[in-house]
Amino acid sequence: MRRKKVWRYYCDYCKKAGCSGGHLKHHEERCTLNPKRICGFCKLADKQQPDLAKAMELLPDPTKYIKITEFGFTDFDGLNDVVKEALPKLREFVENCPACIMAALRQKGIPVPIAVDFDFKKESASAWADFNNAQREDYY
Repeated sequence: MRRKKVWRYYCDYCKKAGCSGGHLKHHEERCTLNPKRICGFCKLADKQQPDLAKAMELLPDPTKYIKITEFGFTDFDGLNDVVKEALPKLREFVENCPACIMAALRQKGIPVPIAVDFDFKKESASAWADFNNAQREDYY
């Protein structure tokens, strides 16, 4: 019989875990729940990272919209519309950075699916495409 002790590493901000300390340290620096995070998209685009605390001020307080259903589930009644109104201001403030938008939503406590006009996967793919096109133009 063999026995092996393995270290397990956990992010201090979210539920991510893994067996590589280096990977988790890198993740923790950029974790969208980390209030002192380093935005990889802003860094890559060579632009100043916006102040996340000010970005969160543009979003509504989700605790005002919490409603417990008769089955004990949490519902955010009316939060969709308020977030939809606040999202354009947030986009402008963070210069349309998808990671900064995601971080502001998550740290404010707003479930990301409530922001129906925000699709992180599509917007980050678009940001990468813009970056790659700019790199190509600089190359040629």
